Amino acid sequence: MAKSFKDLDAQLSEYILSRSRISVQSSRMNSKLEKYVLRILTEVLEKLGQSRYIEMLYTITKEMAINGVKANQKRVFFEDLGLDIRNLEHYDQGLAQFKQNFSEKMADEYGKRCLARGVFVKITVTYTSEGLVVEVVNNTPVIDIEETRMREKMRKAMEYNDIAEFYMDNMDNTEGAGLGIALIMILLKSENIDPNLFRIHTDSSETIARVEIPFTDDYVTIRSKEINQVGNNK
Repeated sequence: MAKSFKDLDAQLSEYILSRSRISVQSSRMNSKLEKYVLRILTEVLEKLGQSRYIEMLYTITKEMAINGVKANQKRVFFEDLGLDIRNLEHYDQGLAQFKQNFSEKMADEYGKRCLARGVFVKITVTYTSEGLVVEVVNNTPVIDIEETRMREKMRKAMEYNDIAEFYMDNMDNTEGAGLGIALIMILLKSENIDPNLFRIHTDSSETIARVEIPFTDDYVTIRSKEINQVGNNK
């Protein structure tokens, strides 16, 4: 017999209280997933006495998840059109069609297609009393041209403290993902959190978006560990 949402909610609360990591996986972003993510972040942050970060972290997590889901759906869209996403001519053609056709109905349909093909986004929240990490992994890589554009958006976003100002200055060449990246970095700066603690990494099989929220001065960031590791390997 299937368990009720009430039973599942009760289990979730117990899980959060007894563990230091929780994950949720989906092939589309909808209201149910949004509510579930909000519930996780709210209970985790309340457990840690860091409720003031709930709204900011929910917005950031949602943006990272939407970007991941949309990237996955774009991949499947290209496949359905028989286009090679790594071919620049095909990329421009497919991207124009994707933007033109994208809608909530299409997002729902392509969420189902992603699910059928094993394409997903996994949201993982890892937490201690010293800090919290949210990672959003989508199991498709970023192609070179997209990574270049993404890095440029991150560089530009460092110069702004207001999302409206960023939009006005970049409205001609910024798509939704670009605004999402800028919003994440500006939100971090508004809480005096180093925007460099928002990172995006990609390899041949997946893309990882990660944000870290230190709660104490004792928190050692993953970013600093990576930098030290690179230094030690030289």
